[in-house]
Amino acid sequence: MNDARLEAAGLPRSPGLVRTVLPFLALAGIVLLAVALWHTFGPRPNLAPDFTLTDQSGAPFTLSMQRPHPVVLFFGYTHCPDACPTALASMARALRMAGMDDSVRVAFISVDPHRDTPAVLKRYVNLFDPHFVGVTGTRPQLERVEDAYHTWSAEIPADHGPHDDYTVAHGSTIYFIDGGGALRGFASWDDDPAKLASALKQYFS
Repeated sequence: MNDARLEAAGLPRSPGLVRTVLPFLALAGIVLLAVALWHTFGPRPNLAPDFTLTDQSGAPFTLSMQRPHPVVLFFGYTHCPDACPTALASMARALRMAGMDDSVRVAFISVDPHRDTPAVLKRYVNLFDPHFVGVTGTRPQLERVEDAYHTWSAEIPADHGPHDDYTVAHGSTIYFIDGGGALRGFASWDDDPAKLASALKQYFS
């Protein structure tokens, strides 16, 4: 900018003005570049580990294919005497309380593939909510998913009775995965519906 234009703009005449302004412009450019690089190469959200199992209709169930729907995951089995029915009943009520019973997908992952066939799973989850989906897989498939989610399960044979009369000890964490696939938080199987509804609103609203 020449001196005449500086005067017209009301700026002081100074041959060093450009030299003064240029470093600030360069700094602004560096900041903008850093922001762009952060968005491109910065840390990704804490994505929930993807997996494919078999749903209650015998079709593949892939976690990433549920997007943009939020997903709630819970590991258990249909013969579970306490944690599973309590968690599923509480979650069904919590979804209604939060007004999310049509938008959130609840996947109940059975860790007892020997007894929990797709047909058995379908009957079981429908007792709690017709929108719930039961999924399972082979033992190796389930072990990989358990490892990915840092949970576990183990068959405990009965002292007496037939060969298939056993219980399954298992992790009982509830996982909240948002519509973008990020693992947002956790809950416990014995949290009451009001607490679960609050978590649903916190993670999915």
